[in-house]
Amino acid sequence: MDFAEDAKVQQVAEAYALDAIAFARKNFKVELDFSDASIAQIESMMENFDRNATRGLPRAEVLAQFGKMFGSYIGEVYRKNHGGSWGMITNEGSSIPGVQGADGTLFWPWARVENRMRQGPQENILDYYLYLLGPAQ
Repeated sequence: MDFAEDAKVQQVAEAYALDAIAFARKNFKVELDFSDASIAQIESMMENFDRNATRGLPRAEVLAQFGKMFGSYIGEVYRKNHGGSWGMITNEGSSIPGVQGADGTLFWPWARVENRMRQGPQENILDYYLYLLGPAQ
């Protein structure tokens, strides 16, 4: 896998993270503060989404929008608190926006949030984030 830092992806992620904060405030009365602990609030919102999804899965566009919004927030929390940068990760000819941590860890928070919304609690966002932080956390 290759990583190419991309300032434009960084700008997009920063904007989507702010959208996530506004969405959480307006729709869930939750204040996200870019702390590691706030990731638990994202997972809680995903649980609420699960309960509301019994009427059928949202269209792909809705999943993508939530993935970008909350995935960007997760990536920004990691980047701000633990270092790293946004860019494009290329694997087997396909590229996707993601984060490279200061330790070289590569991850795709947009895709992970979409997986959480599609597959449910087994794709727990908090567990994912704690895994990214490693055993010292």
